Amino acid sequence: MAPKIVYVTGFRQHAGKTVASIGLISLLRKYMSPEKIGYIKPVGQELIQLSGGVKVDKDVKIIEKFCGIPDMKLENLSPVQLGSGFTKSYLKSEDKTKISNQFSMDIEQSFESMSNKDIIIAEGTGHPGVGGIVGLSNAHVGNLIGADILYISGGGIGKALDMLEVDLSYFLYMKSNVRGILFNRLIPDKIDTVKEFITEKLLREMYPDFKNPLSIYGYLPTIEDLPNPSMAVVKKHLKKAEVIGDPKTDPWHKTCRSIKIISLQEEYLDLEKFLHSGDIVVIAAGSKGRIKKIIEYSDKLSNPIGGIVVSCINEDRGLKSENLDRINKSKIPTLLLTDNTETVERKLFYTFENAKIQLYDNKKIIEIEDMFNEHFQMDKFLEHFLN
Repeated sequence: MAPKIVYVTGFRQHAGKTVASIGLISLLRKYMSPEKIGYIKPVGQELIQLSGGVKVDKDVKIIEKFCGIPDMKLENLSPVQLGSGFTKSYLKSEDKTKISNQFSMDIEQSFESMSNKDIIIAEGTGHPGVGGIVGLSNAHVGNLIGADILYISGGGIGKALDMLEVDLSYFLYMKSNVRGILFNRLIPDKIDTVKEFITEKLLREMYPDFKNPLSIYGYLPTIEDLPNPSMAVVKKHLKKAEVIGDPKTDPWHKTCRSIKIISLQEEYLDLEKFLHSGDIVVIAAGSKGRIKKIIEYSDKLSNPIGGIVVSCINEDRGLKSENLDRINKSKIPTLLLTDNTETVERKLFYTFENAKIQLYDNKKIIEIEDMFNEHFQMDKFLEHFLN
């Protein structure tokens, strides 16, 4: 019998598809042997290179490390890779149909390599239309592999319904088999309100034309720090930054808490009320006294601040040697940028909005598993997706 295929899609990039894949697999392992569970990322964009030279989507490596699926053949699990520059190359091609057909064949062959599985979790890419230029949008892929789709929605009420209107209408147009919705990153105090207003009855009335009545499989709360990046991730987003410290060490891998912009003069800084363990400090170059005060304050905390990002670095304004020595001694991850503070702040907020699970995020994996144990309706999922 062919494996059941669950295709996890979402309203945008970083909607929580990898989190959902990790949570689902952790629960499935309680009901079946891990050997019978498969995972695949049919269309990938963020690629890493394995020791043998093979490139795979980063999420494949995350699942291999954390989900306990034995004998994952990584080279088969990222069949289509739409890396940087692909779209331009594709549009210049004289035989686009041949490329698209080959991609479809590659995806089908990857699924055939897991024909011994009982269930395969297939993780989508970006919003539902990503990959559509090559005929491999999330809807196209879901149809190609004959999957039942679990759609990840954002929080709120009006905002969530707006997202659903656009995306579910697209899936309906494409005749894709969406089975249900998982709401993610809800403010904990507002979950009961969302449950009251966004119900299965409402969704089935709004979208009666799906093959199966839409179901809701959970309302997942926002977990503090789960979506947040480490300074190592911040460094990747701030590509032109000069690095102070070793990004391979533990302080660079700790999840940061929030962004704090320091603009007050030294004598007005009340750091105890303003700055906390794990925070990232953004401060302009030339702030000799304030940087000294911040480092001294961090040293007194039971856990230090998460990092320092210094803006406005130029030939005339840079880190004083004594502050550089203080930073090196404190081991606080630090980045130096020529960008102004407003630009740095914008880039940092983008990083916080778009952070992904990293290979060193062991604590986050435990938080994800606990969240799914408490908030995901596994019995309903098994009834609908495996029967």
